[in-house]
Amino acid sequence: MRSRETRDREEGQAIVLVVLAMGIFLIGAVGLGFDGSILYAQLRRAQLAADAAAQAAMLSIYDGTNTVSTNSAKFSTGSSFTCATGDARTPCKYAGLDGFSTSADTVTVDFPTSAPGVTLSTVYPTNLVKVTVSRSVNATLMRLLGSTSTTVTATATAAIVDVTSPVPIIVIHPTSTSKLSSPFSVQGTPTIQICGGPTRSIQVNSSSSTAANSGGNASIDLSKAGPNDTNGTCTTGTGADMGVWGGPSSLSGVSYGTTGKYVNPASWMQDPLRNVSAPSIPTKGGVVGAAQLIGTQTPIAAGNSVTPAAGGTVTCPTTTSPHGCTLLTPGLYASGLNLTNTYAMFMPGIYYMQGSNGFQCASGCSAVMVSGITDGTCTTACSGTGWDGTQANGGMLVYNTGTGQFNLGANGSASLIGSPASSTYKGILLFEDRAAPANNVDQSPHNQHTLGGGGDLTLIGTIYLTNTRDTTLANPKTYQELDLQGNSGNATKIDGEIIVDALQLGGTGGITMSLNSNASYIVSEVALVQ
Repeated sequence: MRSRETRDREEGQAIVLVVLAMGIFLIGAVGLGFDGSILYAQLRRAQLAADAAAQAAMLSIYDGTNTVSTNSAKFSTGSSFTCATGDARTPCKYAGLDGFSTSADTVTVDFPTSAPGVTLSTVYPTNLVKVTVSRSVNATLMRLLGSTSTTVTATATAAIVDVTSPVPIIVIHPTSTSKLSSPFSVQGTPTIQICGGPTRSIQVNSSSSTAANSGGNASIDLSKAGPNDTNGTCTTGTGADMGVWGGPSSLSGVSYGTTGKYVNPASWMQDPLRNVSAPSIPTKGGVVGAAQLIGTQTPIAAGNSVTPAAGGTVTCPTTTSPHGCTLLTPGLYASGLNLTNTYAMFMPGIYYMQGSNGFQCASGCSAVMVSGITDGTCTTACSGTGWDGTQANGGMLVYNTGTGQFNLGANGSASLIGSPASSTYKGILLFEDRAAPANNVDQSPHNQHTLGGGGDLTLIGTIYLTNTRDTTLANPKTYQELDLQGNSGNATKIDGEIIVDALQLGGTGGITMSLNSNASYIVSEVALVQ
């Protein structure tokens, strides 16, 4: 039995042990909180780095810059790779910009082939990029408990996905030429107003530093554009954007409204109608191997009437004297059309142009649609396209596969309606063969397409004049240029979309474009998906 003296000396030892245990617990708790906050911050940085690297890599693939041989940021998508210190390849560079390029970091890039729940674009062979960023983080207070480091890891996957999107005005030429320094240009003193449409009214794909240009006293009014103007009447719109991939950094003479803005750089946008097939040469009865359906031109004297084969009556207005009218039916025009000094009346259907004339209604020519008559030729020739040939469901599609140009309204008026929006041809009115010879300012003599400039011009439908992007990349002088003019005292109105390689707007009058805010097509865009 211990003595009282011994017991007195041992009193308080339990308190010391309790204090020591509590100290270790408090150090662990403080260390866990302190080191935990550091790890959380590092994890957040790692996630931002992974997101940025994945998006940058996917945008490079989308824009086609990842394979440019003179670009130090190029990278191959053939196999996965790990970034080295100071690596200039696009995903590595963007991870480094967020601080992940030290010897303690690991950045790996690989290319998955599927992503659950995501509709991937089929246009691009590589449509997924996954970036994994990890870092070994040294412990601080937790070292006292034996923990020396922890690895934080973050992943991000970016994809090129197919989405449904309205179609803006798209100027597709990917670069520029010595004579086409600005694929989108507005000169002179026109007042151009865009009503309705999507949140972006104009997209210019050119990478040139002078991709867009506005000179003279030209004015582009986007203040009433955008989806809030549901009827395209310029009454309720609040503004829309203009996007340019190249430059300049700003554009004068443009009003964006309260919700619109100038977006630069804006990654190039795909041709949304690239999957619309060209029409076949019209055939009688719409049967493959049948005789070709040849379009006809029937002269009608002013004040007289004729009965088309489809039935009904077409009367030439007395006001067309002394030239009278020309009634035209759908079909093949082996030499194209070059109409002068006449009032051209078009039956609904597909007009297939070959030869060197293209589709011209210029010198003393005015053009209108024949209303109230169902054209039986289109009913058969348009079979399978979702188009029944009636005026109520659409007007006409002009497909030009020759060497000529579109030339309308230079010295007369025109009022035409395009194919049905619900048909195979997605509302297209004027459709240039994507493999057609170049029609532009780079040719000698100049042979660009021309609309407006002389009389009133009203076109309802999409103007679609473009060579393929690959063709123009291989030869920048192979492209389709549209000159859209408006003269004082006359009105030029486009109710639809404009998709062309180069768009030059000018003249001295007003040009009004009413865009369809409800038009929707499949386009590709870059997005983070995981």
